[in-house]
Amino acid sequence: MNFEEIYSLNEIKNEVEEVVFQELEKKLNAISDEDICKCKDCVRDMACYALNQIRPRYTVSLLGSLYTRAETDTLINDIQDIVGKAIEKISQNPLHNKS
Repeated sequence: MNFEEIYSLNEIKNEVEEVVFQELEKKLNAISDEDICKCKDCVRDMACYALNQIRPRYTVSLLGSLYTRAETDTLINDIQDIVGKAIEKISQNPLHNKS
């Protein structure tokens, strides 16, 4: 067994990720495919950009998850703004040639 398996480190979760992914999906669904690139690389870059702007909230237990989700819910407006900025920044500066 390796270290991660011994200590069940795969159970550690960043609660902010789920909120960011949901917000990113919602915002991208509201934008026409012709207006911005929604390729796998661009969407992952948008997610990474947004997540790097937000303090992570890691949990490993149900109690920690419930507490952190309540805290994360208070940040929803900030998360919405950050995801919007991530979409704008990456769509204006994709890391590939525009086609």
